[in-house]
Amino acid sequence: MTEYVVKIGFWLRAYDSLTIEASSDADAIDKAKVAAKNAMASMAQPEHIDTDERREGVIAFIDRVTVDGRKPVVEDVVFDDDRIHAPQHQAES
Repeated sequence: MTEYVVKIGFWLRAYDSLTIEASSDADAIDKAKVAAKNAMASMAQPEHIDTDERREGVIAFIDRVTVDGRKPVVEDVVFDDDRIHAPQHQAES
C-alpha cells in the first residue's frame, strides 16, 4: 500500500461581540459594518467558535509519500456539497 498525505480545509462559524456608539440606527448600522470588518481582520481569538457542524469542506491537497519525499497528486478537490449556499427547496403550493 502507498501512503498519502491528505490536507483538508473546512469552515466554522465564529462569533464575537462589539460595542459601538452611534447617533442613530442608520449610523449604528454603518459603524457596525466598519467594526465587523476590523474584527474579522483581527488575529485575536473570537469569543465563540461553533465546532458542532463543520461546513463547506475542500480537500486542499493529496500528496503521495515516496522514498524521495512527497509528490503532489491533486489540489482543491470538492468532497462535500456546499451546505451553506445550497439552493433552498421551495415549498410546493
